[in-house]
This record gives sequence, structure tokens and C-alpha cells, in this order.
Amino acid sequence: MSSQKLTLRELQAYTGLRKGEPILLGLNGNVYDVSTGASFYGPGNGYSVFAGRDSTVGLARGSLLRSDMPGPGDAPTTLDKLSETEKKAVLDWEEKLKKKYPIVGVLVKESPEKEDQEEEEEFESN
Repeated sequence: MSSQKLTLRELQAYTGLRKGEPILLGLNGNVYDVSTGASFYGPGNGYSVFAGRDSTVGLARGSLLRSDMPGPGDAPTTLDKLSETEKKAVLDWEEKLKKKYPIVGVLVKESPEKEDQEEEEEFESN
């Protein structure tokens, strides 16, 4: 997988549930391929909640709650929303991940046009 730009909506497809697809994790704007860590991040494992998500806040807080992670239509998390302690935790996690897993992309905010189009499609299907 080459370096690419992914929205949170696109990232959510890479949880390890589909055979042949990588397991991706977002942290501090980067996207890591954590497939070699499937025993941690793969379906049903301890850190699987982070797979296919922007895990910045969850890892910063040591939280496995999905409510601590932005949803598919949200903007990626930025460090300015975190406390100093949480920022340090993110940087520590970033250092660990960079040593073990390749960065394969970056997180980007969904374009307003795409959001509008999806809202229209949802409205039309109801």
C-alpha cells in the first residue's frame, strides 16, 4: 500500500475483518499499517478498537472506549485538543508505532462536497 490520504470514513474499512486488507490505525495525523501486529489490533483482540480509527484520543487517555475516538464523518484529532499529559502520551505511542509499523498515509478531513452528497443519498434512500 503506497502513501495515501484517508478520511476517517475511508479508514474504517481497514479493521482486519476483510481478508487480504491491511489493518490500519490512525494516530496524530498519520496512518500506520499494523497488520503485523494482528495479535493486538486484529478482530477480537485487545486493541482491536483502534483498528480502522483515529486512535489519538483513545491512546492518549489509555481508553478503549469508542466514544473517545472521532467517528467516520469527523475531522481527524489534532493535538491542540489534548492536555499536556495526553500530548506526551501520544508522542510516546507515536515513537513506539514508528519503530514497529510503516506509515502508509495521512489522515485528512472529509471534503464538504462528499458530506453533502452522502447526506443527499441517505435522504433519498429514506
